[in-house]
Amino acid sequence: MAIRFQRFRSPAGFTAIELVVAITIVCLLVAVALASFQDHMTRKARTQARSALVEVAEGLRMQFTRTGSYATSSLPITQTPREGDAEYRISLATELVTASDPRMVFPASSAQGFTLRAVPVNDDDCGTLLLDQNGRVGVTSPGAKVADCWPK
Repeated sequence: MAIRFQRFRSPAGFTAIELVVAITIVCLLVAVALASFQDHMTRKARTQARSALVEVAEGLRMQFTRTGSYATSSLPITQTPREGDAEYRISLATELVTASDPRMVFPASSAQGFTLRAVPVNDDDCGTLLLDQNGRVGVTSPGAKVADCWPK
């Protein structure tokens, strides 16, 4: 009489616990990737706004060299990005603006000076970005640091 050994096979597929662990890991990876992507997009929008402020300031300085006045009826750039939905609105300050870091007062724009503002459409840790005719930069958000918002 021959003895037969029966092989036990493990069930095919995943157990419920393995599936939950795998889904949890995937969700964590997606969350980290999404946060990183959003941070990148925020920094990109801020960089575009800083570049636009510098470009407009250069145009105003050239105008002052020709005419002796910073007064202008319109700015060549009023938002960033230039096309599509605005991330920042570019304008001249019409009144004194107090920056949070360091505590500086930026003058209202006039024929003899200007302060450019890039106001974020959505929340931004830096708040409004500021640039005046002397090249001074500032931010308006409490707790924001110029070094973080205007890196060199």
